[in-house]
Amino acid sequence: MIDFLRKGISWLDVDMVRNEVQHIVQAADPATYPDRAGIRYYLDVEVPEYPQATSFKKMIRLEGREKPVKISDGAEIYEGCTFRIEALLAGQMTLTLPEKGQSNLSVVASLTTPYQLREVIEPAIRDQLLTARTAMRAGLALRDFVSYEHRFFSRFQPANMQFLTWQPKVKLIGAAQEEYLYFLVNLTPLPTQINLRVRVTYANGTRAVLTKNTIQSASAFQVVCAPVGPVALGLGDASIIKYEVWLADENMLRFTEVRTYEIDRRRHRFERFILFANSFGGFDTLRLLGKSSEDSDVTRQTAVKERDAAQGIDYSELAIISIKENSGIQVSTGLFERDQEKYLSYLRELMLSECILEDTAHGYEAVNLITGSITYREDNAGLMERSFQFRRTHSDTNFSSLAPVSAAPARATAWRGVGNVYLLDGYGKRTGMVKAAALRKYYTDNGSDVVPLTQKANVEGDKDYLIPSPDPSTVPGSTPFPNAAINRKGTFVKNNCGAAEEGMEAMISIPAGTYGAEKAGISDALAEAAWNQLNTQEYANLYGSCAIGQNYTWAVPAGHFHYRTNMPSRVGVYYVVDGAATRGNIQSIQGMPGSYIFPVGSNDLDFPNDPGYYYNVYGETGQTIKIEIFQNGTLRTTLTRSFPVAGYANESLFFELIPAALDRYLIKLTIL
Repeated sequence: MIDFLRKGISWLDVDMVRNEVQHIVQAADPATYPDRAGIRYYLDVEVPEYPQATSFKKMIRLEGREKPVKISDGAEIYEGCTFRIEALLAGQMTLTLPEKGQSNLSVVASLTTPYQLREVIEPAIRDQLLTARTAMRAGLALRDFVSYEHRFFSRFQPANMQFLTWQPKVKLIGAAQEEYLYFLVNLTPLPTQINLRVRVTYANGTRAVLTKNTIQSASAFQVVCAPVGPVALGLGDASIIKYEVWLADENMLRFTEVRTYEIDRRRHRFERFILFANSFGGFDTLRLLGKSSEDSDVTRQTAVKERDAAQGIDYSELAIISIKENSGIQVSTGLFERDQEKYLSYLRELMLSECILEDTAHGYEAVNLITGSITYREDNAGLMERSFQFRRTHSDTNFSSLAPVSAAPARATAWRGVGNVYLLDGYGKRTGMVKAAALRKYYTDNGSDVVPLTQKANVEGDKDYLIPSPDPSTVPGSTPFPNAAINRKGTFVKNNCGAAEEGMEAMISIPAGTYGAEKAGISDALAEAAWNQLNTQEYANLYGSCAIGQNYTWAVPAGHFHYRTNMPSRVGVYYVVDGAATRGNIQSIQGMPGSYIFPVGSNDLDFPNDPGYYYNVYGETGQTIKIEIFQNGTLRTTLTRSFPVAGYANESLFFELIPAALDRYLIKLTIL
């Protein structure tokens, strides 16, 4: 059977650099710096010194000016300075081709990179290093990016757990077809082992579940490449008709979707394979079963030579200066036998690809797509095919026809480790093992580095991978940057209380030190992701309380009082000075400068205990609401208010309270 789903997963987001990535440096406080003429904004972009390095170097400093001040309802609004950084980050990442005939799981470290930003406002106003983030060489179509933005993985993956591809989930493939799936390891807690699992279905209906590959040490935000073609998985048995693949953790709990491959063992007159980079940075395979043709385009440069009188007719007056051949392919997909509409739409992925390869006996050959347009949808269409024209990106000056052989280096080389990186457990804490962060190629005869310098990440699955070794100085479970504790109520209200009871939010706690990291701020982000994962209706129903406590407990700061209500969307609180509201959570003060300004509908708020606070209560058409105000558990006021006005009440209820320090107020609404 297919493995059970892994529970309790949080998904972390990345910034996708094939879409717009912008950073806004918030404006310097206009109250402190009213003269804006000399203010300059800078943004330092810092990246790792080399792949997997924990130390950062400054790549560039960007300079900008703040936007002109805007006037809205008489208030001045300063929007700060906006920087675009996607192109800078994209240059730090590269596509990594799968190896021809690859059969093992491998880790790709070049599709993602951590980065950190430093905000500088001069003269001597701000110099702040921000928490490190992760960028990925990926992107979404604009219509989807508008909705998801850079929160795609935290919003889409919990329900889908998708591999990094938009191919149909059920795919018909050739028996010799190379096929790859990619998966971003952006889940927490991290799996300490990743298993490639396969369920094989035979012609007689029997099934078998197998573990085909395993890796031990994929780090957070690295990408796992899984070869899932029939040959790579050793599925040559002619009685196998289909198989399903997924990834599972060390406990054989599944954390990805399941994809199905049906093996087409029919003989076809024509068959070619094209690999191309998709919008996530992985490589998809397109099987082409239509007729193809190849052409050659030769370019010659010549010069005229002077003929001597004694030269015969075999003498050429033209000298060949250079000759170059460029070859190309014209090929059809063949008729789509199934999922025609899906595949026609999916072909747009090929049209947008940054890297296209033809799978040949000599290896993967880079080609350039010449076709500039396709029709990807037609009404009332019958069986269809599409044709593409490619040109090889290399040129030839000679002709030969030899069988493929492996290339032999002119001088023996090997790889050695550069730098160290700690291996971390599923919670980001050190395991006591270290490994080389990168590999550098050198000549074995004298130990000198190969020129030009050749370096790559040291990741599992690479044939040159250097395995980890114990570090006696490291205490397993330790971390330089543990997370701070989170004790915060969730946003969901318990909705399974009795008829006469009212539900409240559940307190969600993430203990300090649950997560670790090698860089400041990352463990806090992991703890926040864990809090978000627990912040569900199910959790509120399990751990939230019923019959709201009138004398609830709260650690009220000195010199403050606390406000709580059972219906945050209907109650607003505000503080009035000289006839104007300056604190609170009502709409009229949103966007104003100052302290103690909270979003509309926010709850559990602490305010300084000054006289002059008001509450307003909103009701819908025809509603009657009972309002009870409790102070430290004692009922102080009971009011009943009717709302005859259409929509939300124009005549809101206002009443003044004079709080004392450490008071705990509860405004309880009951719709009668």
